[in-house]
Parts: sequence; C-alpha cells; structure tokens
Amino acid sequence: MSTRSRASGADTGPGPVAAPARGARNGPERDPGRGPALRIGSWVLAGLALHTALLAYVTKLPCRLVSWEEPETFRRLCYSDLPTLYASRGMAEGRFPYLDPAALLEYPVLQTVLASLTGVLAHALNPVTSVHVGQGIYFDINALLLAAVWVAVVLVLARLVEHPAHAVLAALAPAVVVTAFINWDLWPVLCTVLGLLAFRRDRWLLGGIALGVGTAFKLFPFLVLGAVVVLAVRRREAGPALRAAAGTVGAWLAVNLPFALLDPVQWGWFWQFSQDRGAGFSSVWHWWNDVAAPRLGIPLLSAEGINLLALAGFGLACVLILVLGLTAREEPRLEQLAFLVLAAFVLTNKVYSPQFVVWLVPLLVLARPRVAEFVVWQLVEVVHWVAVFTWLGHWVGDEEGLDLAQDVYFTTVLLHTLAVAYLVARVAGDVLRGRRGSA
Repeated sequence: MSTRSRASGADTGPGPVAAPARGARNGPERDPGRGPALRIGSWVLAGLALHTALLAYVTKLPCRLVSWEEPETFRRLCYSDLPTLYASRGMAEGRFPYLDPAALLEYPVLQTVLASLTGVLAHALNPVTSVHVGQGIYFDINALLLAAVWVAVVLVLARLVEHPAHAVLAALAPAVVVTAFINWDLWPVLCTVLGLLAFRRDRWLLGGIALGVGTAFKLFPFLVLGAVVVLAVRRREAGPALRAAAGTVGAWLAVNLPFALLDPVQWGWFWQFSQDRGAGFSSVWHWWNDVAAPRLGIPLLSAEGINLLALAGFGLACVLILVLGLTAREEPRLEQLAFLVLAAFVLTNKVYSPQFVVWLVPLLVLARPRVAEFVVWQLVEVVHWVAVFTWLGHWVGDEEGLDLAQDVYFTTVLLHTLAVAYLVARVAGDVLRGRRGSA
C-alpha cells in the first residue's frame, strides 16, 4: 500500500495512503531510524524521554517517601493507581489475580498479568515489613518498567515523524510528566506505535499483532483498526485491512483464551466492572450528572443509560470519520484518522481518566505536529490534572473549600474536553483540505 524508495531503501508512506502516481507526498524522504547522525539523535531522544520519566517519578516522591494513603495522595498531587491497587487488591498479602480466585483486578489480561507479576516480585522482596514499604517497592519496579517503555515509545515515534523536532515534542510532553505513572497505559501506547510502524512498512499482519497485544493490555489499540478500514474502503483494497484485522484478533485470542479458561471469573471481571461502573471522573457524563442534570432538574443518567449514549456517540463519530475519509480531496494519513478515532473515543467514553492523555500524544505529533497547539493542549491537561486531584482531596477529606474546588474541577473538565475537540476539528480540517499533517 505504501511505497518504498528503491534508491534509498527508505519508507515513504505511513500506511494505506495515496501512491506517488497520484501526486501525494506520503511522508519522510528517508527512514529516520538510519544513519550515524540519527543514531546519535536516538541517544538524545532517549535521554529526553528518560528526563521526562524522572520528572514523572519526582511528582510521586511526596507519596513515595511519606504515605500512599488518601486523601494525602490527592492533596500532594502524587496519586498513583499502582501502589493503591497493590495494597487494596490483596497483593500486599501475597494474593494475586489468576493465582488466587478471591483476588480480582478490574483490568484486561496483560495489564492484570503485569500487575500480578510485579506484585509477586515486590512481595518477594518485602514479605513481612510494612505495607508502605511494599507499596514503594511495587511502585519503583513498575515506574522503572514504564520509564523504559516511554523511551521505547519515543524511539519508535522517531521512525515515524517527518522531523526529529516532532519526536522531541512528544518526549518532553508535560502531561506525560504528570500522568505517566498513574497507571500502566504506556504499555498499550507502545504497542500502538509499533503497530503504526509496521503498517508504515506494509507489514499488515505484524502491525495487527502489535495492536492485538496492545488490546490485551487495554482496549483502545483495537480502535486503530478503524482507521485502516476507512482507507481500505476508500482504496477498495481489502487485503491489508483483512490481514491487520486477522493479526489483531488472532493475537488477542492467543493471549486471552488461556486465561479465560484458567480463571473465567477473573477474566470476566474486567468486562463486568466496565459495564456496571457509572460516569467516571473527568468525563462529560460525570459533568452532566453532577452539574447539568441537577441544575436542569432532570433525572441523572444511570450506568446503563450512559453505556448506550456513549456507544451511540462514538458510533456516530465513527460514521463521520468514515465520511470524512471517503470525501477528502486526497487520501488522509493513517495517523490522522487514528487520532480522530481515538480522540472521538475519549470524548464520548464514560471514563476519561487523566492518564488517557498519553494515548493521544504520539498520534497528535504524527497527525498535526504544531508546536503552539501541542503546548497549549498539554498545559490545559496539566491544569486539569491539578484540578481533579485537588478536588478529590477536598471531596475525600471533606474539607472546607470543597465547593470552590468542585467548580474549578468541572470547569477544567469542560476545558480539556474542548481542547481535544478543537484538535479534532483541526485535524479533520486538514483531512478535508488534503493537508497531510506535516509541519
């Protein structure tokens, strides 16, 4: 689908995009991962990514050194799911999902397995001392792994961007500093960019496998297939999309089936938890139930109602993205459509956790690498991060000033939602006008 320069051996297209015969410029003139100068550049990018990871660790130090207890974790802006789950899901007592039927963790298979394996290691290193010490060891192990994953994300991204500065933009993203160690989301992000790199090189089955492994960590990498399908429909060429889909589904099944047979209760707990939970913090649905509905005097939305509305909203967005992809002057870049699909998902989903921003960072750098827009968006997300945890500190601690903190929080929920919606509009405008996302 993409073309390759025979003179240089470099990749010239990001996937199923217009061939050179149509006059389209498909991407970088050479593979950014080759050449002595760029190997030196890779060391620089790795250093910048490590710098961001170190800052992410520093943001968690107040909790790491003192206490992981709430509401202090919220007040100090150092909350992380990692030590919280270690203490609250039985891992501190040596109970682990898939090894103990009573230990349930509300995540997909690979995320649960990763959490459990690092839990086994932390418990082995700290079998008898305080829970706080065990939490610290557990957090350190996972933070070290996540730092390595972030470096890998940036280095893979460097092979996809048109200019090294764009990879620097991602490597130093402020929102990554404050959210990278909240959860394990960087793992599926790595799978996503690996899938995009494979698609760039016309390795559709391999790219699908990467997405399938990512989906076993968290569901969002699966959505990238939607972008592949849009371009396949436009080109009337089903082969690459079928191979990508086969790789995704096959890899997901290969990972999931053994665990579903081993412990169907734990395996199904993620799906049950996702269906039953209500509106998550920072989502438009949480804003609606806590602000809009009470002021309008109408009933709150139930979990079932939110499920239906979120699914309908995302479905409508996907239809619009399909229409956009088919009516654009030139074939869009795969990364442009992938950004639109994932952004539509986070905007309509009933959960919009602060760390979801890391899903979009690499894709925005690939779809629309505009420094000013990127920086403003990142600052909005940092402000939102401060507001949501400040509000939670007041809410859990029942402190004076809760009303003001709540007003600020809901204002930033709207602000970060509008910021992502603005980026969606800009990328959609690029697609419609045939702009291919390069700076």
